[in-house]
Amino acid sequence: MNWITTITFVIYATISILLMASYFYFVFFQKDKHAKDQELKELSASKLVNRVTREWWMWITNPVEEYLVQKKFHPNTLTFLGLAITTLSFIGYSFGWFVFAGWCVLIGGTMDIFDGRIARRLGKTSKSGEFLDANMDRIGESLIFLGLLNYYTNTLFFYIVFTAFVASQMVSYAKARGESLSIEAKVGLMQRPERIVWIGVPSVLSPLFATGAHYFFPISNTWLASVGITVVAIMSSYTFYERFTYISKKLS
Repeated sequence: MNWITTITFVIYATISILLMASYFYFVFFQKDKHAKDQELKELSASKLVNRVTREWWMWITNPVEEYLVQKKFHPNTLTFLGLAITTLSFIGYSFGWFVFAGWCVLIGGTMDIFDGRIARRLGKTSKSGEFLDANMDRIGESLIFLGLLNYYTNTLFFYIVFTAFVASQMVSYAKARGESLSIEAKVGLMQRPERIVWIGVPSVLSPLFATGAHYFFPISNTWLASVGITVVAIMSSYTFYERFTYISKKLS
């Protein structure tokens, strides 16, 4: 059993290191070559997930996007595929498989990017598609938090996860309700892309980080993931506060 665990960890560590190496390769050798992508130019500024990181992720996943365009995948198919992958994160978190769950969060979030980009490239954008996507996003995100709540049941950290869940839903609700009142509220640092990154990436890297930190101080394999969730809880709460006060002032 030990050798299976060792091989699994070696594969996991190798993949993680290769991804980090590809990030630095992109920053130093590829970033300027992809600056002409119109949608990359339109990426909104984010202090919690910098522009270069998002450009790198779109660059590394570009072959998948091109394949989906070539095969003319319907955007709604990608929406449901993203939900299915995100649902697996619920199972992963419930059983404590944080690396698996983190990857499901990131891949499911990537499908959410693909459905919009591919819809535009294939000329299949529609209000019904946007409505479907928005609803599936809320369901998928709720399942992510449900898995985390299952894992942290009977611990004090349960309340941090619950705070992150409620605040995340309220951030989206405040934006939607504001738009229904003809007020566009995009203020705040912790929007959905940031939540996906701050939950998914720490979950994936948490065991690797714990292994490296073990020589200095012992921490659990989920310690880094809990830091990411805490950031989501704090910043989502603050983002909701910002949107709530912004819309209230516009209405008064």
